[in-house]
Amino acid sequence: MAIKLKGWTARRPVKVFCLIIIPILVFMSLFSIIGLSRQDSFSIDLLLSNFDNNDYFFDRYIPDAGLWVYDMFWLKDEEHIRNMGCLEWKIADYYEYDYSTFQLQVEWYELVSTFNATSYYTSPSPSKNIGSAQTKQAIENAIEQQLANFYYMKSRLEETRGLFYFATDGNRQIGNIPDDDVVSFCRSQAVYRIAEPGKEIEQSRTGNNRYVYSDYYYSGYYKNNLSIYIAFTDVAVARQVGGWRAAQRQIETQLIIILLPAALVLVLIIILMLGAGRKHGGENGKVYFIAVDKPWLDLGLCLLFCYELFLCYFASEMISVAMRYDSSRWILVLCAMLSVFFTIPLLWWVLSFIKRCKAGNFWRHTFVYVLIHRTFSTLRRHANSLWSGFSLTLRIVFIGCVVLATVVISVITRPSWAALIFAALITAVTVYGLLRFSRKLYLVEQGAKAASTGRYDNPIAVTGGELGNIAASINSMTDGINAAIMERLKSERLKTELITNISHDIRTPLTSLITYTDLLKSEGFDSERAPEYLEILIQKSARLKTLTDDLFEASKAASGNIDVHMENLDLVDLVRQVLGELDEKVRGSGLDFRLSLPENAPVYADGRLLWRVMENLLSNVFKYTLAGSRVYVDVMPDDKWYRLDIKNISEHPLNIEPSELLERFKRGDEARTGDGSGLGLSIAQSFMLSQGGKFALSIDGDLFKASIHLSKS
Repeated sequence: MAIKLKGWTARRPVKVFCLIIIPILVFMSLFSIIGLSRQDSFSIDLLLSNFDNNDYFFDRYIPDAGLWVYDMFWLKDEEHIRNMGCLEWKIADYYEYDYSTFQLQVEWYELVSTFNATSYYTSPSPSKNIGSAQTKQAIENAIEQQLANFYYMKSRLEETRGLFYFATDGNRQIGNIPDDDVVSFCRSQAVYRIAEPGKEIEQSRTGNNRYVYSDYYYSGYYKNNLSIYIAFTDVAVARQVGGWRAAQRQIETQLIIILLPAALVLVLIIILMLGAGRKHGGENGKVYFIAVDKPWLDLGLCLLFCYELFLCYFASEMISVAMRYDSSRWILVLCAMLSVFFTIPLLWWVLSFIKRCKAGNFWRHTFVYVLIHRTFSTLRRHANSLWSGFSLTLRIVFIGCVVLATVVISVITRPSWAALIFAALITAVTVYGLLRFSRKLYLVEQGAKAASTGRYDNPIAVTGGELGNIAASINSMTDGINAAIMERLKSERLKTELITNISHDIRTPLTSLITYTDLLKSEGFDSERAPEYLEILIQKSARLKTLTDDLFEASKAASGNIDVHMENLDLVDLVRQVLGELDEKVRGSGLDFRLSLPENAPVYADGRLLWRVMENLLSNVFKYTLAGSRVYVDVMPDDKWYRLDIKNISEHPLNIEPSELLERFKRGDEARTGDGSGLGLSIAQSFMLSQGGKFALSIDGDLFKASIHLSKS
């Protein structure tokens, strides 16, 4: 399975910048989230509420205020509570029976509030022991709970500023509304609620939010014939709404601080994902991996999940303790640690996954795949080895026996149409398999016959199984024979050309030597042209010596009989030294040499052989470069190598393959009008190979480029 993602090549500083900025942005969001959670006023209702119609205030305070007034009215006072005026005994709904006789064994009682049906459950209290110490303790506990409730309700009604209330059942009343006309007073306030028995509830609330407000608290008003009036003044409402508006603005600001860094984190992660596995200036389409990408993806994900889970649990516990003691310094430290130690491993796994997706091998780089693959490979290997132990005849006999036994058993045990159909199906599948096997065997036989008659250009189209392996072996053998034949033909052609070239290049100066020697002999040394003849004899002798020396060096290079003394040297210094030695030729050539050299390029090579290589290359430059053109000499790093490029424009058309120029006695000047031997490039290649380097030529139109690669020291 492969997932192809188009890559965007990002420079390394961009990736480093993203990896540094992402934890900082995560820290900002995390710290803002913790700050938001510490706000007591935070709620979605508060964030989304519109306070203009006071509905939010109504929902927050009117139901609670009504409950306080309702409980205060029926609790009355402390004396009434202590005299059990608000408690009564009720038979519990739970009974204990003797199931053998279905007779009631124990009848239980419980304490219940007289006004709101609140149960104060006691331990089982049989009716015959209602005055036990256990029951007395239950009564005391219930009274204490009602007293605590009474004090709480009283304090809330007295301490809530701007709250006015009134409650009456027609006989008794409580409240703090200063006006005799209670209804008019409530209607004049900003927020109010009027609940009277037999009438529809009147209230200032205009909205309809059934999830916030319910009539549950007022269900007892009608049962007890109780009227309750609740109102809040404009000042109280304005004060609280102002605080809510400020809290709302603070929540909005913190949400922006949370969401904006989160969006930037998403953008930076996308940038990292697009640039993952790509290298600026690297090979197009190639995915580069580093050491941290080696672990299996699924095991890395499991370890990452456990690590992140433990880290989150630890951080949450520590942050909760720090928040309990309001230690902002420790909250900052914990948020910073969590953002770094949580984000970096997560990014590592995500980027490794993206790299594997780009390379199309993320499934193969999992432990599950390796386990399944090795298990099936082992089983297949053992099965094949066991099956291959039998001859072809025994296999066919075995298959036939199995099919026959299956058919016989099916017909004997179940003599029905289903058994016959099953037997026919088994037979058909077996026959089909044998026919396919026979077809493959026939193709292998025909391919082997063709190869035996010398036809090697028809590969056998059989795959899978043992016959596929045999076919692959025959195809490989025929390919090897084809390659050997082509290599032999090429070698014969090279031998012919080599003999022809050697004969031509050596015979030419020898012919000149014989000719001018005869002229000197016939005309004598006193002839006017004798000095000219002598000069030509000297030139041709030097030419013959050069050819002989080049042949000797080419022979040594081809046989590997070269003394190599490897050492650490600077390629840049060597280039400058060679050009300095050849300065007169450089000046006299009229060529414009352009150098692009780094400060240094330490390589491991033989300085003497490298000098000869550069001398041969520059000699070709002087001989074959177009007059007045530029020559480029560049040294640059290339992975594990340093590369030296020498580029020039050829004077003659280069209608030849670069590989042919490396053959002995081969020249770009097909007319062979120059004084070169055609051995220089071949010798240079042999010298580079003997140093463990590389030598390459390339031709683009008239542009000729020679490149040598040397390993870095």
